[in-house]
Amino acid sequence: MYGSGLVYLLRCIHYTVCASKRKTFILLDDGSVYGFGWMGFGSLGFLDRGASDKVFKPQILHSLRSHHISQISTGLYHTVVITNKGLIFGVGDNERAQLGHDTLRGCLEPIQIALHETVD
Repeated sequence: MYGSGLVYLLRCIHYTVCASKRKTFILLDDGSVYGFGWMGFGSLGFLDRGASDKVFKPQILHSLRSHHISQISTGLYHTVVITNKGLIFGVGDNERAQLGHDTLRGCLEPIQIALHETVD
């Protein structure tokens, strides 16, 4: 089982850090994602917001545990991940259609972004 805390995360052989002004993600080589920082607009991907709008210590994103995440990118109010199978998921604010969904509503949990081929 995993140890706890940032020390464990940094002892992993490979990890990637992705940060924006208000939040940070750590992507481990096993495909798991940890996040911490400001939870505004749901952009951290945690369903249980609790009493605070902040996550002070790295926590695993349980909503993505069934996927092996290979890439992550975060904006001010949204986050997008890509799995090792090429699936794309987005979470957070979608007011300007930045998550590629059919609606302008934000997402509090990662929702798959469908790619459609276009014909000119």
